[in-house]
Amino acid sequence: MSGAEGRGRGVPWTAIRFALVGLLNTGVDFALFLALVSLAGAPVLAANAVGYGAGVLCSFLLNRSWTFRMRREAAPMARRLPLFLAFNLVGLALSTLVVGMLVPTVPPLVAKIAATAVTFAWNYWSSRRFVFTAPAANPLV
Repeated sequence: MSGAEGRGRGVPWTAIRFALVGLLNTGVDFALFLALVSLAGAPVLAANAVGYGAGVLCSFLLNRSWTFRMRREAAPMARRLPLFLAFNLVGLALSTLVVGMLVPTVPPLVAKIAATAVTFAWNYWSSRRFVFTAPAANPLV
């Protein structure tokens, strides 16, 4: 089913693919976060940033090639990656804010799960609207 055929009916396929990529990226993020906090004794906020950063790099590559199915010539990394990273830095700020606010009252893993829920919506919206859209329709590229 093409994107035009799927509009207005149910969840867009890009959102489903984005969520699947997000599960993988979240796994990378959580694995590093938990390893750094539990095994290495790293500070929670530093571990959050490292895990999030690794997930972001994985996310860009998979979302570019699979979720939004951008051909290399339509989505050159030199233009798309900095934009993706800028929006994901906002996502990192949101994630860190949520983790920082919740850690005093809940375990770090619970705080991280809550932060993931908050950043999912932001990351999907910004990726779909600004990063992986056709250049003519994208005011930021």
